[in-house]
Amino acid sequence: MNARFLVLGALHRGDLHPYEIKRRLEASLVECYLDVDVGTLYYAVRRLEKDGRIVPVRRERVARGGMRTIYRITPEGRAEFQDSFFRLLAADGPVARTLYGPLLFLHCVDRARLAEAIRARIARAEALVAELDPIRAELGPALATGGRQLLRHIELQRRLDRDWLRELLAAIEAGDA
Repeated sequence: MNARFLVLGALHRGDLHPYEIKRRLEASLVECYLDVDVGTLYYAVRRLEKDGRIVPVRRERVARGGMRTIYRITPEGRAEFQDSFFRLLAADGPVARTLYGPLLFLHCVDRARLAEAIRARIARAEALVAELDPIRAELGPALATGGRQLLRHIELQRRLDRDWLRELLAAIEAGDA
């Protein structure tokens, strides 16, 4: 997940300056699962502005005598955000790496498309659970205790992810997410 995605997602809620973007991300606990420092965010803001994904809308004087720039997302920025959001949902990998960031911005995307993307993710999670049975049947008797425990952990994690995705889908369909 990159800082561009986070900046664009934050700007969906309104015009902000970079420090306020960082503050809002911190308030949403993003730093519990992503490493996003101020320098990375400011660099992303500069690149997004250069690429026409965000535009400055005004400058404000701050108490310490400096100026800060307030940015707004452009239609091109919204399109990049949407593409990034659904690309992350479709990506293979751990839920923490692929879904935690998009969870911050569920309100910014089309609900029907979101539900469909989650259904696809559930189907992949179910396939990952199902592929463990032949592995267990083939290797089970030969696995040492550590191997059995590792296989059990993988199974539990995959089932947990699948069940959590089902709950997320239910919340989306009920309008609670």
